Amino acid sequence: MYDKYRHIFRKYDIRGIFGKDLTPEIVTRIGLAISQYVDSKFSVGGDIRKSTGILKDSLINGLVYGNRDVLDIGIVPIGVAIYSTYHMGYAMAYITASHLPQEWNGIKLSRPNGDLLVGDDIVKIMQFFYNEHLISKESRKIGKITKKDIMDEYRDFILNNMKGGSLKIVVDCGNGATSLIAPQLLRDFGYTVYTINCDIDSRFPARGSEPQPEKIRILSEVVTTIKADFGVAFDGDGDRTLFVDEKGNILSAEQAAIVMLEGGIMGDVVANVECSTILEKYVKYKGNKIYRVPVGRTFMIREMQKHNAVLGVESSGHFVAYKNLNMDDGIVTLVYFAHALSSLNKPLSKIIPPTLPFKKIKIDVKNDRKKFIIMEKLKKEMMEKYDNISLVDGIRIDLDEGWILIRPSNTEPVIRLTIEAKDTKTLIKLENSFLQVVKKYL
Repeated sequence: MYDKYRHIFRKYDIRGIFGKDLTPEIVTRIGLAISQYVDSKFSVGGDIRKSTGILKDSLINGLVYGNRDVLDIGIVPIGVAIYSTYHMGYAMAYITASHLPQEWNGIKLSRPNGDLLVGDDIVKIMQFFYNEHLISKESRKIGKITKKDIMDEYRDFILNNMKGGSLKIVVDCGNGATSLIAPQLLRDFGYTVYTINCDIDSRFPARGSEPQPEKIRILSEVVTTIKADFGVAFDGDGDRTLFVDEKGNILSAEQAAIVMLEGGIMGDVVANVECSTILEKYVKYKGNKIYRVPVGRTFMIREMQKHNAVLGVESSGHFVAYKNLNMDDGIVTLVYFAHALSSLNKPLSKIIPPTLPFKKIKIDVKNDRKKFIIMEKLKKEMMEKYDNISLVDGIRIDLDEGWILIRPSNTEPVIRLTIEAKDTKTLIKLENSFLQVVKKYL
């Protein structure tokens, strides 16, 4: 009966299209499956999508029917949900599709204290979901539902643990969940704040839920017009940030990280394998270590805890800021970035190093099995040819003139090729060379 739903159980979350993959019936059963796998009280919240309310209620019904007590925290940015697990001791279920279009939705999960449920955990939840005896018990205890607005508690937590400044900032919430708190929180810290797209709208009509560079031109224009110190754009649920300097230029995640290190706490850094060498060179120049992790917020967060690092960086715009104050909370990232820039007392464009020529290429393969066969062949060939190779996530080859990363997609039959080089001419040379190598195995 449920065979067609296997694809919704992903590596990092549960995700699908509302009404097709995720229906109230399916999500109620998912909630029951989760209740059988995680023995804990849960906090449950969600983003501002039109489908979030009904899916949140459905998930709560399943959890409660599985005898789990639930704290319903309502519609909040994901940072509030993270606070409930990392600092209040709840397991967390947050309804969101993050940066995906409005018809999508999903569930991000963790055990108490921010221990994210991913990978094998999702597989085990799927196994409970498919257990035909999942709801066959004749008698069952029912959990309790409590509704509580913890937004003010979260705001006080940020205000009591972080510092402000006196900059002029433009905030683009993309009609998403950060609209509920980010602009006012910055004002509470003493900043002058201008807003665009900070009205809640489940359609994400202004620019979509993903802050792609080509979609935030208005943010850049407003920053330069009013002579702001910087601008920031959030994704739909508020765990990703994209920064713009006073000239309207978009910062890479690595450039933003350097600002946070230069004006904040200096120390060891965790970065994924896609992050630019400009960050690695900066960190090593300052006498600290950089720990490389696979692509995916989970790896970054866990490595931060392991090494007591001061900052985690994902090239996609996820950060774990201020010594892991609240995991990958984009609002914490913004507050920390603003204070760091304020303390440097320089224009943002004068602090950041220039980026290097960079390119990402998507190579389609026939199926998931095929991509892993190709990767094994490439691994053998690359290890015979090159000395400086990392297999942390795919195959990363570091050369004097740049680096190349070849890795299989986690979600589709695709191999991704990422290249960074010292100049454009070298980038083209490396692209032609390594594309040829990958394609010969297709």
